[in-house]
Amino acid sequence: MEQLVNQYSALWIAGAFVLLVMLVLFREGPKARDFVALGVVITGLAVAWLLLHPRQTPLMDSSRTVQSMIGQGVPVLLEFQSPYCIRCTQLKPVVDQLEKELPDKLRVIRLNAQEEVGRELAPVYMFEFTPTFILFDAQGGELWRQAGDLDTQHIKDLLGY
Repeated sequence: MEQLVNQYSALWIAGAFVLLVMLVLFREGPKARDFVALGVVITGLAVAWLLLHPRQTPLMDSSRTVQSMIGQGVPVLLEFQSPYCIRCTQLKPVVDQLEKELPDKLRVIRLNAQEEVGRELAPVYMFEFTPTFILFDAQGGELWRQAGDLDTQHIKDLLGY
């Protein structure tokens, strides 16, 4: 099952949805209004993806930069994600809220597992699936690691908040 659900799942599901819509719309032959409806569906999916997909933390241009931010006196939540991962997209608002709740107490670093920095750090932090969350204490020691889910209360408890 894990091989079927991966970082490209959102694209496969969106593609299947578009094909299903096409089958329904064009079942009696294509008409101009059907093409308009299909365009609206595709535009809606594109806008939703642009608004919801997780993004890498800005200025994470090298693996050295990321590693230098861990252990600098502030706990770090390192998230390995993919913009095509459905679960990453679902957890984005949860991570955003955690970041808002603990602005000076927790640094959140989001890395795209498909970009160079994410690929370089994959063997360093030994993760296989997205999303993977790793919580480091202020000195850089790993406190917690979880793939696929994020329990914000558990993180707050580990940090003493």
